[in-house]
Amino acid sequence: MLRFVSTAILSTMIAAPAFASTPFTATLETPKAERERITAYDAIWICEGDTCQADLNRSTVTVRLCKKVVEEIGAVTAFTSPEGGLTEEELETCNASLN
Repeated sequence: MLRFVSTAILSTMIAAPAFASTPFTATLETPKAERERITAYDAIWICEGDTCQADLNRSTVTVRLCKKVVEEIGAVTAFTSPEGGLTEEELETCNASLN
């Protein structure tokens, strides 16, 4: 029995990082008039004013991810996670996908 419990605990500890999500923030070029829930990149983004936030199962921002998100929420002036954010040039590339 002890062996089973130990195995179960170990399995949970190894799998736990798979459940972790990272908060992402997008600062909108054009603020929303009202609070909105928008689905983008398989996540619910809560947008209020000039800020949209969502928890994603990844840790770093990429231009590719940004492009997928701006298709739904609109142009952004910043796109970040706790790991960092896109540069000005990367933001231009991201927003250019809207044209």
